[in-house]
Amino acid sequence: MEDRTWYPALVAKLESHLRAEPFARDGAHDLAHILRVARLSGAIAAVEGADVDVAIAGALLHDLVYRPKNHPESPRTAELSAELAAAWCAQIPALAPKVEAIVHTVAAHSWSGATDAETLEARVVQDADRLEALGAIGIARVFATGASFHSKLWHPEDPWAERRELDDKAYTLDHFFKKLLKLSDRMTTQEGRRLAEARQKTLLAYLDALRTELQAGPPSAD
Repeated sequence: MEDRTWYPALVAKLESHLRAEPFARDGAHDLAHILRVARLSGAIAAVEGADVDVAIAGALLHDLVYRPKNHPESPRTAELSAELAAAWCAQIPALAPKVEAIVHTVAAHSWSGATDAETLEARVVQDADRLEALGAIGIARVFATGASFHSKLWHPEDPWAERRELDDKAYTLDHFFKKLLKLSDRMTTQEGRRLAEARQKTLLAYLDALRTELQAGPPSAD
């Protein structure tokens, strides 16, 4: 990372903010997740020719407001994070001139948000966040999220939703088909697509292994 004097101060402020939040974060949306997205955003931005400062700062602030996935305000977290990010960036001299660009990356990162990613930096942060939902890390995160609101691992009689509607609030495995397996095709940068390819294969390999194990059947009575 280049010399970014604002980075340690922003991370320290973020750590303090997370400790004081009213909702305990699940393991999928903790500081480690935020820092991984920031690292991915910086790497993708460098390859794509985007403003690396805007991408990293936006990634650090993308989950500034947290609500559990079953909370009524959960779909608004990108919007709420963007509002708070504007105030934070305005207080940091090195970031203040780029506040509008940074805030847009925060507002536009969400899968379910209403804001389209209109800049390269916003697309970089969006791709970085989506990469976190793929691969081995993505598998760990999706089950951590499901556990946070007591979702079952999968439907006991119909795990692959062959005879029912998908319900990823009740069964975590359903989230693979409602969202995760669609992310690779939704990447909008060339580097994001390249990185997603290997992670997508990890998801598919996991599902193949799970299907084999679930089809093993009960032990023999012999």
